[in-house]
Amino acid sequence: MFLYIFLGIYLFSEFFDIFLSRLNLNYSTSPLREIPDEMKGEITWDEFERSKEYTADKNLISFASHILTVIANILFILFIFPYVENFAVNLTDNIIYQSFLFFGFFGVVNYIISLPFNYINTFKIEQKFGFNKSTMKTFIIDNIKSIVLSVVLGAGMIYLIMEGILTFENWWIIVSLIIIGVQFIASWLYPKFIMPLFNKFTPLENENLKNKLVNIAKDAGFDVSKIYVMDASKRTGHSNAFFSGFGKTKKIVLFDTLLENHDEDEIEAIFAHEAGHYKLNHIIKDLFFSIFLMVAIVLIVFFLTESNFLTETFGVEMIYTKLTYSFIFVGSIFNFVGYILSAMSRKHEFEADNYSKKYKDPQHLIRALKKLSKSNLSNLNPHPLYAKLNYSHPTLIERIRNLKR
Repeated sequence: MFLYIFLGIYLFSEFFDIFLSRLNLNYSTSPLREIPDEMKGEITWDEFERSKEYTADKNLISFASHILTVIANILFILFIFPYVENFAVNLTDNIIYQSFLFFGFFGVVNYIISLPFNYINTFKIEQKFGFNKSTMKTFIIDNIKSIVLSVVLGAGMIYLIMEGILTFENWWIIVSLIIIGVQFIASWLYPKFIMPLFNKFTPLENENLKNKLVNIAKDAGFDVSKIYVMDASKRTGHSNAFFSGFGKTKKIVLFDTLLENHDEDEIEAIFAHEAGHYKLNHIIKDLFFSIFLMVAIVLIVFFLTESNFLTETFGVEMIYTKLTYSFIFVGSIFNFVGYILSAMSRKHEFEADNYSKKYKDPQHLIRALKKLSKSNLSNLNPHPLYAKLNYSHPTLIERIRNLKR
């Protein structure tokens, strides 16, 4: 019975996502779709059709990747997980080494599955629409760096979690603390050591713009001495800006493509929006909610692994295999919680947009959003249900209408 419940929940979760994606694709790329009133005069009909084509290509590659992943996971769940567990047990008596072998095998398999899709996305789709600036050499070097980081950080995480499980009876508490601690450490390491492995960061040279952004940052509650420009154009034509890190490692980063495509008023408006997330405590709220969810997931996983359901259903004995089954099962259930997270995120985006009005006329942010949408070939007509359940940001039209209020 548990097998049917397990597979039923997993497949329903995955195929509901696939259904939503196809619904969005068919709706967005339909010949019936028109340029929204808010974008008329901003883009030509040819540009609109090109954005629909980009949406279609991105969705199709994502759809193919998703289907292949589901098929692979079904094979793992029914046949391969028990086989790899048996192989690891026969190879060594050390349970830590067994867990390295077990998770390492599936890490390699997942990488092999995802690599062709990453290549197609970068050198076929992004290249086709003029976004890809990466060379094959850069692509290979980035992959090597990512593999090394994944092995080092993943092995460290597995070791800590397994030690916690083997040492403590109520291990869900220590495992939750380990994951929380690793999240905070990663937030410190990422801007200071990991990001510079992939991109070059140089101080913003435009003193006038820098002073304006520093004042907005100070008013939002944090001091910053430098604002960095990231060489995003080395890999992509997309534009963005973001905060990263905690405390003294906090970085304010502007894509060089953002500086190329937007005037100072627009960049100030974009930056004021990002500062709004900090000022309005969105980052802290999201952090606490994610911690709550993570602890809830680990607690449910604890009860599952301590029960006999998984052994009786799949014939597995080792804790690392039970953990894998449990996280797949619980993750499928909590996948629907993601819709709540998306709704919270959209609310925060509206609030940050409104905060930006404190510094700049909303027309500047509206103009910037229109430019970003046009240059990024954004989907101007997402299906309402798909956007409501999956979008972390309101649609362009919703943001424009909110800013005009």
